[in-house]
Amino acid sequence: MKRWPILLPFLALAWALEVRLTATLAFDLFPQAVVVERVAEPQGIVVVYGYSRPEAIFRYHDEDLRRRGWVRVKYEVKKDEWKAEYRKGKAKAKLSVKDKKGRVEVRLKEGD
Repeated sequence: MKRWPILLPFLALAWALEVRLTATLAFDLFPQAVVVERVAEPQGIVVVYGYSRPEAIFRYHDEDLRRRGWVRVKYEVKKDEWKAEYRKGKAKAKLSVKDKKGRVEVRLKEGD
């Protein structure tokens, strides 16, 4: 029973790293980068990380979404941008990761 007070700060930290957008869409923040900006949008969010490896951030968020039951149905890579679309039942989501010269912009949106 004495271990709970020690674990509580870590549980609070882990909870704070999850971003819930809607009842069906949530994702964990990339733990190895500093969040520079976080802006809520209608049915989505934009997170800007101070980090220089956008592909690693895309892989992290892609794996997180698929672990939560989302199925990737489309994947596209262009110069300095990674895009993917997902489905979970009838719900749809889009993930976009852009390299912004030392910053990485992640846009996650639910719906069309």
